[in-house]
Amino acid sequence: MRRRVFYLLVLLGNSWACFRILKEYGYEGAWMPLQSIMNFSFPPPVGHRVLFVLLADGIQAVFPSLGYLKCFLLSQLVAILLAFEAIRRWGGLFVREELSIVAQLLLTVILIPTLHYYDFYDFGVVFFFSACLYCLFTDRFLPYLFLLAVGTFNHEITLLLVPVFVAVHFPEGLTRPRIWYQVALQLAAWVGVRALMFWLLPSHAWPELRLQANIQEMLHPTPGLLSRYIAPGLWMGLALLGYRRAPRRLRRALILLPLLAITTFVYGHFHEIRQFDALIPVIVALILCCVPGDIPPRSLQENPPAIGANSGNHGIMAG
Repeated sequence: MRRRVFYLLVLLGNSWACFRILKEYGYEGAWMPLQSIMNFSFPPPVGHRVLFVLLADGIQAVFPSLGYLKCFLLSQLVAILLAFEAIRRWGGLFVREELSIVAQLLLTVILIPTLHYYDFYDFGVVFFFSACLYCLFTDRFLPYLFLLAVGTFNHEITLLLVPVFVAVHFPEGLTRPRIWYQVALQLAAWVGVRALMFWLLPSHAWPELRLQANIQEMLHPTPGLLSRYIAPGLWMGLALLGYRRAPRRLRRALILLPLLAITTFVYGHFHEIRQFDALIPVIVALILCCVPGDIPPRSLQENPPAIGANSGNHGIMAG
């Protein structure tokens, strides 16, 4: 009982710190009009990232007196709580259980510098990638598939979980037909959600290619651009110190870094470090591998033969 209260207080403390920074220092950008997004009148891809938009709309339906900005902030408070609980359970795979709260502390200090303008999906990205990786590493395929599908309503970047899934099972697992069947299910779930969104919210707008602008930004870096990447560079350096002790499956999950770099280079804004939020769970886990002590055995298990066999008998985030 005492341990649960302790975990709860640490969860609430970290979540509240992150929420206060968002509320006090975040702002609504003209390019990200929250009210238009909540009215489903904003074009994709942002207009299709509806999961926490629906939550904000639901809050406003229950409490009509609340303005759209308060409804947005409340929806993000839910996303923050989910992200911090998921990162604790994910981090607990790599250290003793009582040290799993370190993952939440790391998430706080890594995430806060990325908080600037308001959007509905960044905290959700951290939650869904943490939760999906937790299910992947604990061999719960059905909850993993469910989270991937639901997470696609938050952000289409969940597609990158598919190559991570393949990399984690490389090389032995790729000889099993079951693995490729599961890959096909993931792709079908992602395509199904995206098709549903285009059917419900049709649009002729396509994502803007920003390859040329990002190339120019990299060729002529400004002091502001370089300063933004100092903190992520330091955390990445610390994560690399844990690379040697990390389980092989976790090392393979680093494939997410070049994948995020490519998608950011083509579609994103390279000066926004929040583009790499999906990598935070992997960085946190690698840093935790620096902690002295034995890494729990289930994190070291390579390509278990019974993957998915018992997935229907576990909760989404059981444990």
